[in-house]
Amino acid sequence: MKKILLGVGVVLVLLVGGAVAFILISRGDTPEELSVEGEGGSQGDTGETPEALDGAWAVQAGEETTAGFRIKEDFTALPDHTAVGRSDEVEGSFTVAGPAVTEGSFTVDLTALEFTDDPPTSNVQGRADAMKGQGLETNDFPEATFELTQPIDIGADAGNGETITTEATGELTLHGVTKEITFAVDAKVDGATIRVASSDPVPIALTDYDMEEPTAPFIASVADEGSFEFLLIFEQG
Repeated sequence: MKKILLGVGVVLVLLVGGAVAFILISRGDTPEELSVEGEGGSQGDTGETPEALDGAWAVQAGEETTAGFRIKEDFTALPDHTAVGRSDEVEGSFTVAGPAVTEGSFTVDLTALEFTDDPPTSNVQGRADAMKGQGLETNDFPEATFELTQPIDIGADAGNGETITTEATGELTLHGVTKEITFAVDAKVDGATIRVASSDPVPIALTDYDMEEPTAPFIASVADEGSFEFLLIFEQG
């Protein structure tokens, strides 16, 4: 009988320990916020700066271009954690005329979201799977889009390589709902490219976009407000 009780005790310890280990491993560290400086603050050789910025610019596929969201998760008996999901499937363009961006938009493929908790081996695919049918509901709303509704004044010295901080006003369409928002953006001419990023993650209330808080095993609750962020690399032409 003692052996049986001992065996049951060992099994319980292993199960509880395994559950805690799963939570700790799956949470990892929260990735840094996106910025025009990129990872480590170095962009490398991006070519020669054009004489004039006027004209059309398109999102450069691959490279560092990425967009996504972050939202706080409350784990039972553990500190809050910020989950970060990002997609590198982004398309878009903008037009420069004189000292202003006169029009622009970008679209993010939310079905390509990956969660970037560190270490890389614990990306918690369950979160992306959960988003297919709850929260973002990517099965029904696979894309998020932003389109400028007002020009952005970037100034006459935009091509000098310094980071410019300004405001962007436009329509964000998320979960099938379109809202006008204004937020701060950073822009920097880097060789033959222009790097554009959210200055800070932009707050998004889930109820504003008809979204319900997602649920998942081991999570006591999810915040009713998240945020979106992006780093877009543009090339002329």
